[in-house]
Amino acid sequence: AAAAAAAAAREGGMGEAKEGAGKCQVLAKTCAFDPHELRWVASGNPITVSLKHGMGGSCQLALGTRDVKLAEVRTISRLAPGFVALHIAELGHVGLQCDNEAAIGRLLDDLVKRKSDYERFEQYEQSSVQSYFQYYAKLGNQQNMLQDSVRTGAYQRAILENPDDFRGLTAMDIGAGSGILSFFAAQAGASFVYAVEASSMAEVIRQLADANSFPGTTIEVINRPLESIKDEVKGKVDVLVSEPIGTFLFNERMIETYLVARDRFLKPGGKMFPNVGNLCIAPFSDAMLQWEQANKNAFWKNTNFYGLDLTAAAARCTKEHFRQPIVDYINPDCIVGPTHITRFDFMTISVQDLHHIEIPFDFEINQPCLVHGIAGWFDAVFEGTNTSVVLTTAPGGPGTHWYQIRFMVETPLAVNAGQHVEGTLVLEANNLQSYYVKLFMQIKGTGVCTEAPCIDLKDPEYRFYTSSNAYCPPGTAAVAGNSQQQSAKAQNGTAGYTLAPAQQQVYSQQSAQPHAQYSGQTNQQYGQVHSNACMSVGQAWAHSDTWAPQQQAMNGFQAQQVTSPQQLNEYSTNSDPQPMATDHSGRVSAR
Repeated sequence: AAAAAAAAAREGGMGEAKEGAGKCQVLAKTCAFDPHELRWVASGNPITVSLKHGMGGSCQLALGTRDVKLAEVRTISRLAPGFVALHIAELGHVGLQCDNEAAIGRLLDDLVKRKSDYERFEQYEQSSVQSYFQYYAKLGNQQNMLQDSVRTGAYQRAILENPDDFRGLTAMDIGAGSGILSFFAAQAGASFVYAVEASSMAEVIRQLADANSFPGTTIEVINRPLESIKDEVKGKVDVLVSEPIGTFLFNERMIETYLVARDRFLKPGGKMFPNVGNLCIAPFSDAMLQWEQANKNAFWKNTNFYGLDLTAAAARCTKEHFRQPIVDYINPDCIVGPTHITRFDFMTISVQDLHHIEIPFDFEINQPCLVHGIAGWFDAVFEGTNTSVVLTTAPGGPGTHWYQIRFMVETPLAVNAGQHVEGTLVLEANNLQSYYVKLFMQIKGTGVCTEAPCIDLKDPEYRFYTSSNAYCPPGTAAVAGNSQQQSAKAQNGTAGYTLAPAQQQVYSQQSAQPHAQYSGQTNQQYGQVHSNACMSVGQAWAHSDTWAPQQQAMNGFQAQQVTSPQQLNEYSTNSDPQPMATDHSGRVSAR
């Protein structure tokens, strides 16, 4: 075939190239391979070949008047400098012959780069991929997700209450796990369900499908990554169901697989459950959390550890902890501004759109406070034919295994009520199936700013399990030892904080006084109770040495007792590392 391609190229062809906005167009002859003569033969008039964005957000290869989804391009081979062979699902083998070798080369490079989005797992660090599938192959981790009644109940309502989207139709469950969504689709009347699961959990789906009765429904389990499916799926499907959601919606980058399934297998006009993800952010103020993070370097402040001075490493320890996002339940009282919502329509966005996500924000702060960073959560929306269902993970609602997340700055901003905090939150995809997050924020109209240049979304601290001060929303199980504290915290208005008696007295005194405003001279210091607690605006909490001893004395423990959090999960990429305690009914209970 290569020799035949070289011969075809020597015979001459088309080479006019046009460079447009972000794309390269070439004029080329189309060729078909003649297996009898073992050569490529020109099969039509010259056509314009280019890459463009099509309907639904997917990138498409334009071959004259025909648009081909990149998900349908199976292989790409450059057989000669001016000749490219493509294997396309519906067209078979197609040759493109072009005299302009530079132009066809640029088009080929762009095509290969964009097609790689549909072969995601080949791009990732293989150790991360292996750990990912090993994690979801364990029944204990599947149980954790199943027993999240908010999650499982929302999916059940969304599917069963939209029978018109399932009855008698073909469904596909992407990342099926235990198969629960496939079984819901069968209960809703689907005639055929593809359960796509790459891990060994696929065998459990088969066992459960055989052990339960789904009259009128055929469930076929495909035990391989969706991106590598070739002929296992016959034709297109009517509806996609999936739970591709990670921490802060996009961790694990599984939503990209969901979009690949849309591009490859969903019929025009088909449904996606969910079809929208809302990413929500808001400013927060949490003095206890800031104090905890700032003092996790206490061990490294030891000046005589077996005769060694460890203090040179203290600054690095602090930066490491502020580089971790905090995953726990957020006390709604800590939110100090409105919620900014970014809508992601899974029916239209492209895989490329999720490689770089930039969210500008402008919050009006509703109280004088220190803004310690940005809190985040998400909603998954199911807009069906019969009804709509929303799965929310917002603060104040029932807890889920996703919790909420907080991105912290080491140096908070001291802000008055009515002032605006503006900035950007940027998510940059990496090859570890996650994102690096950059946060920049400043007080609008001033030069006072702060930033967190690189937060690793894959490496969170699950504070709900590492801190006795973690907040627990009403109706949600607390970790053993925390549940007894919640009622007392609710009574004194400090849910999420553990107060020693001395602290409670100070808190009561402060609560009886009106809030101080940050203006003029008062903007140079935060608070009057501890005059040296925080320094000037833009430096608040940066010098925690003076604050920590007082706070430690109030808490009734010494600095040596402040230790780094334990990493309870060995695989921190996944969104489900910490089990929720439940009883056999599926309801959450204390453990």
